[in-house]
Amino acid sequence: MGSLASESDLFLAPVPPKDTVLNLRTGKIRSLGGVKGLFSAINKQPRQGRLRLVTNGFVGDERQYVPHQSDDNAIHQYDARHYEAWKKILPDREHKFKVGAFGENLSTAHLSEYNVCVGDKFRLGEEAVVQVTMPRQPCYKLNHRFEYKKMSSLIQSNGRTGWYYRVLRGGEVQVGDEMELLERINPTWSLSRVQRILYKDTGDLEAVAEISRLEGLSREFINLLQNRLSKGTENMNLRLLGDFTVPWRPYKLVDKARLTPRVQKFVFQSDDANIEPQDLQFRRFPHVRLRFGPDAMFTRAYSVVSGDMRSFELGIAKDDNSRGGSAYLHDKLEVGDVLEVAKGHNATIDIMNGNQGVGRIRHVFILGGIGVTAYISEIKALSKKSADLEIHYAVRSGEEAAYVERLPPDRTTIYAKDEGRRLDVAALVPPPDDCRDGGKTMVYCCGPTTLLTSCRDMTTRLGYPRSQIHFEEFGSTATGTGDPFEAEIKATGEVFQVPREKSLLDVLNEAGFGIDSSCLVGNCGMCTVDVCKGKVEHQGVALEEEQKESSMLTCVSRGKGRIVIDC
Repeated sequence: MGSLASESDLFLAPVPPKDTVLNLRTGKIRSLGGVKGLFSAINKQPRQGRLRLVTNGFVGDERQYVPHQSDDNAIHQYDARHYEAWKKILPDREHKFKVGAFGENLSTAHLSEYNVCVGDKFRLGEEAVVQVTMPRQPCYKLNHRFEYKKMSSLIQSNGRTGWYYRVLRGGEVQVGDEMELLERINPTWSLSRVQRILYKDTGDLEAVAEISRLEGLSREFINLLQNRLSKGTENMNLRLLGDFTVPWRPYKLVDKARLTPRVQKFVFQSDDANIEPQDLQFRRFPHVRLRFGPDAMFTRAYSVVSGDMRSFELGIAKDDNSRGGSAYLHDKLEVGDVLEVAKGHNATIDIMNGNQGVGRIRHVFILGGIGVTAYISEIKALSKKSADLEIHYAVRSGEEAAYVERLPPDRTTIYAKDEGRRLDVAALVPPPDDCRDGGKTMVYCCGPTTLLTSCRDMTTRLGYPRSQIHFEEFGSTATGTGDPFEAEIKATGEVFQVPREKSLLDVLNEAGFGIDSSCLVGNCGMCTVDVCKGKVEHQGVALEEEQKESSMLTCVSRGKGRIVIDC
């Protein structure tokens, strides 16, 4: 199957009298692509046993985009055979093309856009009856899903989109059930022929008018076609590109130098002249994600010390318990090597900035080790404003104090462990409103887990509002390792052991669940699952306090004893 259908599509590929259900999947709304404010339920998980199908879809399945919550979009089916074709089209993303990647609820052995028609009615399982309503219209979220900025346009052009059903009669369905064509009411209008009119022969308004009158067509498609008839064309850019651009770009390592026995600086540079001006500059607390390792299969997030998206510097400590990131960068990456990089998007809350009518703000930075990199740019900006700030910087030894030359010496105190100077969080964090001129105190923290925990406990004890605290967690500060626990899958009753040295994310993905992830340190929220029962030791900053009551970050948080999750 190549591109969109041709005239030969009038002669449909034969549809088998009966087909077989190969996969059933449902999913929850989650953060997508590590992009702040971007959510989707596309990461659907395989389901075993009987699933209840009702008017708006399979029980437990969610759809984030409001128009897709229509009963006309109750089920999405995708031809699993397309995945092999995608691997040949985009071989560098072969690892992305696994069954379920397109967010389908259902796949069968033989059905495709070439032998399914608008309005077809199928018996699904023993009782359920469903009707084809429309081919899927690809949107920009697929660009993020596959980390390829032209993915939605490519899907649209070759017609491997999948299609939607409405549920005419509910029932129970399971893998292995039959799917049988009951009635074909529009035998000359295969989905591929509809796609050709929509996206290739766009000027054939007579055909557009005929499609708009087809029995069984969804209301969404009828409106689209009527707009096409009245306006003659449509702007597809918003749907295909959205307000977001896929962030991954190649960067060359142009400088690498040792700063301390454990810390090296890495300067990356892009030759891409097409970076949009609005994408060049970082916001507050800048960080980037690097994608590397064998087959570029994992990503890590690192704070940016200086620069913009043309050229930036990172300061990275070699972690004693490296999960592959810092060890790879320190020991294997050489000047001239190229990595893919994306601008980071923190899932952080809005914090106090400026006076905001409350008097002068006192800024207290509590930093440990390489955690200093998270706030160098913020400290520089505050210093230029002559802000009231103090910096408390804990290190193993004086020679381990990276970037100390970039901190204002009259505002910085170094706590070197080998000299017997220990940082006492309790003595450094004042009450939230204990500031001259009726002002407030803002507390920032980044460093090892023990430091972050201590600072978080102290600010909670003192009653700090969330607008007056800011924590950054990267690298070794949140590894997802700790006491062993058990995780039971609500839908199946399966119980997985999560050992001390692995995260829940590791265990679930090794078991084939395909949980999406990005930062791996609790910043982005992509790896969230629902917690139905049990207690969780929460880490990371992506979840609000109320979200922690029913959710957890699988990359860094850990259960206590046994927990029951829904993913």
